[in-house]
Amino acid sequence: MSSVRPIWLVLVLLTLIGGGASGYYWLEGWNWSDSVYMTLMVLTTVGFNEVHPLSRPGEYFTDVLMVVGIGLMLYLLTVLAESALRGVVDPQRARRRKERRLNMLRGHTLVCGYGQVGEAVCAALKEAGRSVVVIDTDAERLAYASAHGLQVLGGDATDEEVLKRAGVERAGALVSVIHSDPANLYVVLSARGLVPELKIIARASDESAARKMRRAGASEVVNPYQLSGNRIARLMIAPHLARFLNSDLDSGHFAVREGAVPSSYVGKTIEQFGQDSGALVVAIWRNNQALRARPQEVLLSTDTLLLAGTAAEVAGVGS
Repeated sequence: MSSVRPIWLVLVLLTLIGGGASGYYWLEGWNWSDSVYMTLMVLTTVGFNEVHPLSRPGEYFTDVLMVVGIGLMLYLLTVLAESALRGVVDPQRARRRKERRLNMLRGHTLVCGYGQVGEAVCAALKEAGRSVVVIDTDAERLAYASAHGLQVLGGDATDEEVLKRAGVERAGALVSVIHSDPANLYVVLSARGLVPELKIIARASDESAARKMRRAGASEVVNPYQLSGNRIARLMIAPHLARFLNSDLDSGHFAVREGAVPSSYVGKTIEQFGQDSGALVVAIWRNNQALRARPQEVLLSTDTLLLAGTAAEVAGVGS
């Protein structure tokens, strides 16, 4: 029964209704409206009276229609129920649904590895409204990620086929934070070979691994141990600044954001932009160089702004 396609179920149902209506039309001489109405009453067993008194041939026809029609209706309902249940519990269908969802993504971020670092990365990206696909080999970690509203794909991220299934060719960025420098290096090599222009951020445990990942094609390399050490040092050296950066920025009351220049401000000065938005332009990134944000500097369409201010003040700048 599971092989019956929905189009055939619809055709059988329409044929059944058409045959019943035709029988009443020719045997009883009723119009088509009354014939269809009587057919539907018999098939649905609603129990209303006949539209018109039936002749003996009409009664025999109704007997046949009830036996055959109701049997077919029960069969159709059984097939539909089985199909619906199979769509919920069949792992093959679940896998195909997951792949269809992945195929619809554009500009998403692939996060390879869902350990402590990967979980933090995904949480920040999700909060920023980015679409995320997690790739990991651990079923338990994938289930945890899925329970937190993330799309997941089981597999080895060093495998190019797995990256393709995750939509690396349509992705906006890839983050490799597997707890293994060789694995992260292989991910960078595979992703860079597939998509030369892809933004790739990789995790490295030391400077030697970081250099290799940069040579392999990583756009940026991050050492989480070094970042943690720098944060601890800042708490010792400049505790107020460290608390401000670590708490106020995370709280949402104050925000730092990078974004393109809004089209309405191209050709205008930084001073005009700041007066209208209320945000502070900390720096401009132009031609791969950071420039001081001088008040009379004219903004270009190719500029990238580094802004500071409240979340509302920087909300209008695209990231």
